[in-house]
Amino acid sequence: MTKKKIKVEFKGSKFWVIFWTLLFFPIAMILLLTQGQFSTESKTYSFSYEGSVFWLGFWTIFFFPIAFLLLFLNGFSMIEKSR
Repeated sequence: MTKKKIKVEFKGSKFWVIFWTLLFFPIAMILLLTQGQFSTESKTYSFSYEGSVFWLGFWTIFFFPIAFLLLFLNGFSMIEKSR
């Protein structure tokens, strides 16, 4: 069995990711999908959200399913890069 390491990076403030991870985990996941980057040993995946991050966070707090609708209606980009 081979272990793979995945490195997670966030292009915004790390304080907010840590804060929301401790307080309300779904917001932290939404933040990572808006400006996050995941790296494996051979590839890097970058995410960016095309809509308003404020409204996405607002609806994640108050009514989580609307946040998913916003993600799919406004769209988010995923870029794959080989190392």
